[in-house]
Amino acid sequence: MDKTILTAIIVAAASFVMQKTLNNIIYGFVIWFTRPFKKGDKVTIKQLSHVIASGNVIRRGILHISIKDYNRNVIIIPNSIMESCTVINSDYNSGVNYINSVKLDFNSDIDKAKSIIKEAIMSHPLSENTEENTHIICKTEVGGMVLEYNVRTSDTNTSFDVCSDIMETLVKKFQKVDDITLV
Repeated sequence: MDKTILTAIIVAAASFVMQKTLNNIIYGFVIWFTRPFKKGDKVTIKQLSHVIASGNVIRRGILHISIKDYNRNVIIIPNSIMESCTVINSDYNSGVNYINSVKLDFNSDIDKAKSIIKEAIMSHPLSENTEENTHIICKTEVGGMVLEYNVRTSDTNTSFDVCSDIMETLVKKFQKVDDITLV
């Protein structure tokens, strides 16, 4: 192979790799200057209607951000992806709102499931939800129905525990009911 062609291929490949790295660095600076969130904030990152990540920001780096979700997974998102995302920062207001969801079989009793969810949220001692702000939204997806609900707590640290407790309660209660099936 001719040296000129080989050099051109190597330069093109290096340019492609550097372009992605440079985009991540540029958007890292954009995030740093605009400060849509800081370390410790509870955020939901959406691209169109798809949630990419939801949890606490544990690192804002020059190439990526790291978010710890409520299952304690660490999700790493390249900064360049953030250009086309919506950031919902629950820590911009007082208290923390977290939208969680459960997926049920199409044959499940949705009204009964909503009642169980509402009761689990309202009965948790650290939940700040009231009758007025406990809304449950039902969506259909492939393979089942998704019930989204809001959990409000005083701060990010308690939000994790409250959301985990409520999810554990829901799983246990749904397993005891014949006409509700988790998917």
